Amino acid sequence: CEASSPEGSCGGLSLFLAIRGEEMAKPFKTYEELLLFLRDEKNLTIDNMDTARHILLKTSYFSLISGYKDTFKNPTTGKYIDGTTFDDIYRLYQFDNELRSIFLKYILIAEHSVKSSLAYHFSATYGEDQKEYLSLSHYMIASSTQKKIQKLISIFQYQLKRNNEYAYINHYKSKHHNVPLWIMIQVLTLGQVSHMFDYLKASVPIKVCNDFNQIRRKDMHSFLSIMTKYRNVCAHGDRFFNYRTKDSITDTPIHKKLHIPQVSGRYQMGKNDLFSEVIILKYLLDKEDFRNFYYELKACLKKQAPGENILALMGFPDNWMSILRMKC
Repeated sequence: CEASSPEGSCGGLSLFLAIRGEEMAKPFKTYEELLLFLRDEKNLTIDNMDTARHILLKTSYFSLISGYKDTFKNPTTGKYIDGTTFDDIYRLYQFDNELRSIFLKYILIAEHSVKSSLAYHFSATYGEDQKEYLSLSHYMIASSTQKKIQKLISIFQYQLKRNNEYAYINHYKSKHHNVPLWIMIQVLTLGQVSHMFDYLKASVPIKVCNDFNQIRRKDMHSFLSIMTKYRNVCAHGDRFFNYRTKDSITDTPIHKKLHIPQVSGRYQMGKNDLFSEVIILKYLLDKEDFRNFYYELKACLKKQAPGENILALMGFPDNWMSILRMKC
């Protein structure tokens, strides 16, 4: 957390000390002791203690048990639901790993496509000189965005001034004394590209949107915002299948065509859950890439057979597979 945030500085230190104090209060346990605790105190069935110990050794107790236990626990008793096995938790862990790998693969393809489109249309509109993306004249300056735009430009300036670890940046600096946006954009994070899209004056973002099924600018804003969060979860290896964002994507024709139920005018699936990322990829990938993504995802679900309760936590409607044939 940044020091300027409520959790930053002193707040973050207090939180760290509280967590650290809780950890220090718990005595160290061997894998055998942890497994006996899960079996005897938490009602978890463990068929093979040696196999379970080996799995903990390669995954860690925190990543496996702490990461995936909630799906199988009785919220009233705090114990595992009768019949829950150690293998059930491990299968969910394996499913989540495979799911995360599939999504990351295609999120990166979509990210590259958006970067390419933005760099192309910016350069076609304003030219290839690096001074163009450093110029405030191309951004929508307002009291609420001025500092954010200056921060973005300072990121560009930092990449231009430093002895960059990216060879192609150094090459363009030394040979051409100019780093056009189609080169600079390669080193930007998806979040930084999302900010640039938001702050640019309308002409370039509109052209970018036209490259992706002619979506609206606010659609692309929400898509990039949500996709950035899911990309970060993938990159950090965090629990993925039931991750939900605080913000949501805009309502799309896909929501309507899938007849996703609504409550008080709000769609109940595909807004801030994993299925929202499927919808995003439907818009941002070309037909061939989305088809490949769809069949890899379908194969993963068939192989791992996560169950209806897990699919519900992912936000997948019963008819989700019909998305392949739909037009945006």
